[in-house]
Amino acid sequence: MTIKAHLYDQFREPRGPLGVLAGRVMSKRSSNQERSAWTVDLLDVQPDDRILELGYGPGLGLEAALGRLTTGRLVGLDHSTTMRNMAARRLRSARSSVQPDLRVGSAETLPHDLGTFDKVFSCNVWLFWTDPVTVLGQLRCHLAPGGTVAVTHLPRHAGATRETTIRAADTITAQLVDAGYSGLRQELLELDSVPAVCVLATSPSG
Repeated sequence: MTIKAHLYDQFREPRGPLGVLAGRVMSKRSSNQERSAWTVDLLDVQPDDRILELGYGPGLGLEAALGRLTTGRLVGLDHSTTMRNMAARRLRSARSSVQPDLRVGSAETLPHDLGTFDKVFSCNVWLFWTDPVTVLGQLRCHLAPGGTVAVTHLPRHAGATRETTIRAADTITAQLVDAGYSGLRQELLELDSVPAVCVLATSPSG
């Protein structure tokens, strides 16, 4: 594995000292901070919502969601123990009556005891799923009828353009349709380099 590939792999699954460094980079990037807060804004989180984030990384999205909850439930699932530790430290200072449940596991093999959620979101982990349609389909088993899922993506690779974001948005939209969701919409967040996209969809009622 080349050095570049090894560093990229740390953003996919942070571990050890390099994983801690990757987590710090993720948490300090203003685009990551904006993207996570924006995604939570789009979900219109209510004080009693049950929220799940897939791939919570250093905890930016969880922190944004926690600030809106007074009761409800907040669960995060990430396959990196390093990120779990970083996110736990970040959330420890939050003043909330809701105790976050931070889990280590894979979005591609969702734990059966996750429970049911009103809203589920992910930020820049969609590109790491080997079978997104299956992941999104399994996720419906954990969404309340009429619940909302939000998949946010910001292209990071060299040469990424606005068109890269638009193509990703269309791909995510098609995958959500294939997974059985309805009420789809695309939202763009204008950033300095390229825009981020969030595709939102609803789990059918009944």
